[in-house]
Amino acid sequence: MKISINKDVLLEELSKASKIIDPKSFNPALLGIHIEASFDKLVIISSNTSTSFKSDLINENSDLVIDQPGKILVKPKFILELLRKLDSEFVTLSTFGENELEIITKKSNLKVSILNFDDFPILGFVERGIELSINPQEFKNTLNQTINSISMYNQKVVLTGMNLKIKDNKISFVTTDLFRVSLKEITLNENTSEEIDIIIPHKTLLELSRLIDNVNDFKIIMHDGNATFKLDNNLLQSTLIEGRYPNVYSAFPVTHEIKLELNARTILKVLSRFELTTDSNIASVVNLDIGVSEIILKATIAETAKYEEKFTDYKFEGSTSLNINFNTKYLIEAIRTFDDQLIYMTFNTQNKPVLITGAQKRDLKQVVLPTYA
Repeated sequence: MKISINKDVLLEELSKASKIIDPKSFNPALLGIHIEASFDKLVIISSNTSTSFKSDLINENSDLVIDQPGKILVKPKFILELLRKLDSEFVTLSTFGENELEIITKKSNLKVSILNFDDFPILGFVERGIELSINPQEFKNTLNQTINSISMYNQKVVLTGMNLKIKDNKISFVTTDLFRVSLKEITLNENTSEEIDIIIPHKTLLELSRLIDNVNDFKIIMHDGNATFKLDNNLLQSTLIEGRYPNVYSAFPVTHEIKLELNARTILKVLSRFELTTDSNIASVVNLDIGVSEIILKATIAETAKYEEKFTDYKFEGSTSLNINFNTKYLIEAIRTFDDQLIYMTFNTQNKPVLITGAQKRDLKQVVLPTYA
């Protein structure tokens, strides 16, 4: 194999592929990246058995020139380190003998050992199935707004992922760790009769959040317990979590005793002062004493520290007061998803959750359950 390619493009695609690799894999071949040059394109593949990555590079998107087709399997560490430090615009990759790859520029060359290509598993990337097109920026925003409510170490496996559901021409993205619930809904631009109900693993969502930046075309293709995510010239294929996601919609209150209208960023500045750390890593709890004209916020840390602050920058609707406790981190993460929006926080009793929504845009809902001090 001998090719010439734009150094920055190669570095970017190899970096994406390397992040998929599981360094604890028992299969030595899965510690490497599969690189195959045909007559008109370069294919880069990596896998950790549950998730696989593929990149197709051609002359138009990478200045690729193929002098000799071929295929190799190589560990990416030294190649990535070198490419990051090179000043050259282009690099040449050439196999040297049967077990070495040479990376050549005008002023330098690096030889690295290659693995046995035949040991790499045969992977099939499926691009046919139930196809869903989503605006990539909207999907990235959705991930940022919902991923915090996932606990990847939850004993209930179905809760270690995001539930994506399509029904009545609407996509619902739901996550929960049973202490909080996030729901984002997007109306589809095109009518569809398809009904989808899948659970995407947390690790796959993390990879998608890294890959989706600057993507113009994003599609999800669902097929036989798997999903393929198409991001321009990249494919990310993942197994889905089996099982039925719990019906969390009953967690969203439909009535309220108290309704607060306030700016998300303003209350976040106050709450950030209550995210106190402890020597024993016990979760910080904030107490809210909510009245008509003021909220008294309090936090106590193991008899060693107390903090109290008055907050008045809100509009109150209701006929009662309320004293309620929340995990400070959970409340902050929920409110932060609304950025600088005007939000509503609605309450019932001290044992019932708070519902947080945008005052103008209601496509995102966050529920946080109360806790005990």
